Amino acid sequence: MASTSGKKTSTSGKSKAKSSGHRSSSVKSSAASPKRGAQQAAKDSELFQEIGLIILFVVMVILFLCNFGIIGVVGDAISKVMFGIFGLLAYIVPIVFFFMIAFGWANSGNSIATRKLIAGGVLFLVIGILCELVTGAPAEASSYDVKAIYHACSENHNGGGIIAGSLAYACYHFMGMIGTILALLVAAVISVVV
Repeated sequence: MASTSGKKTSTSGKSKAKSSGHRSSSVKSSAASPKRGAQQAAKDSELFQEIGLIILFVVMVILFLCNFGIIGVVGDAISKVMFGIFGLLAYIVPIVFFFMIAFGWANSGNSIATRKLIAGGVLFLVIGILCELVTGAPAEASSYDVKAIYHACSENHNGGGIIAGSLAYACYHFMGMIGTILALLVAAVISVVV
């Protein structure tokens, strides 16, 4: 009987070990559950960003092709709006916006990256203002007319569009040509250095 009771003791010891093993694994799985949730959320976020970049790339290609009359009537209308808003830079706006958004997503939360994006936007505006100044429209304009700026840029595919054209008009009429060029040079150098 002693051997039988010894076997029972060892059997009950094994069952206790097994039951405690199940308890510890259930505790481990409940502790690992938030980790799995966080890992799943990170994977979902990465998947969302990848899908977003693919969609953004497709939109960029479509907008880029609109500028060359390949997309049809709708593409021509979109092209006129883009040239009206951005002027000559409408040719590169889709590409620049794609890279800026992709760079922003890749470096979200990074203050240095945010500073570089802002500097890139300022440099883009400086180039647009220079494009508007080259047309001579700010010098010829007797008064500010946003419709005339939009129409000229949309039809002629030149200038800086409404955004840079308005800034060029303001700079030219308040600082003159020399002052505007100097201000643009300073802004461009700061943008490149930052």
